[in-house]
Amino acid sequence: MEVKMRVVGLLRVSTEAQADSGLGLEAQRLAIEEYCEKHQLNLVADYTEAGVSGKTPLGEREQLLKALAFVASQDCEALVVAKLDRLSRDPLTQLTVERALAKTGARVLSAAGEGTEGEDPSQVLLRRIMGAVAEAEASVIGARVKAALAAKKARGERLGRPPYGFQLRPGGGGLVPNDDYEKALRCMDLRDQGATYREISEELEQEIGERWTINKVFRIVRKWGDLQTLELAGEHYE
Repeated sequence: MEVKMRVVGLLRVSTEAQADSGLGLEAQRLAIEEYCEKHQLNLVADYTEAGVSGKTPLGEREQLLKALAFVASQDCEALVVAKLDRLSRDPLTQLTVERALAKTGARVLSAAGEGTEGEDPSQVLLRRIMGAVAEAEASVIGARVKAALAAKKARGERLGRPPYGFQLRPGGGGLVPNDDYEKALRCMDLRDQGATYREISEELEQEIGERWTINKVFRIVRKWGDLQTLELAGEHYE
């Protein structure tokens, strides 16, 4: 009988609100579990980071450090993530983790592939590109939003109606999640899974027990799809 490779899962969401809803974590856990089942991997443990930005230094990533220690002490062969940006949005951190794992004969695996299937030059290059893209994406969005906000403020313009799931922060200074945040998060989770607007509206009507029109779903997806809007909340939605 073939012995399955022992692996450890790592899940991360950037805000406490996402962690409390459980929706982002559920999607990651499902992706990891399906990947392990498909590739006949033995998922022996998983570690969850709630409210931890993808830019947080490695030394401050308590659960990630515990996961690495577990891999080393329990003869595991890989750390599995749903996507590489769940590991980190910092290419240097990704590389440091890869090297730490390599010292014990282990490696990083992404359920999304992303160049983690092997160590040939093309796979390594793809991993580096994905890491650089994740870092650049976060930096560019942040810079663009700050510039746009500064320009609007200088012109005395209002930012407009907050996206569904958010409200204006008391006293100004951005947006904060409100009571509808978890509903919007569920909407986006279904969209990320490939559901159509109609499928999302029907699913949410069943789950929540209230009417959800296709137009409402479209508006939420459009605004939430604009990461600039999310950055206005003052949170890191990496």
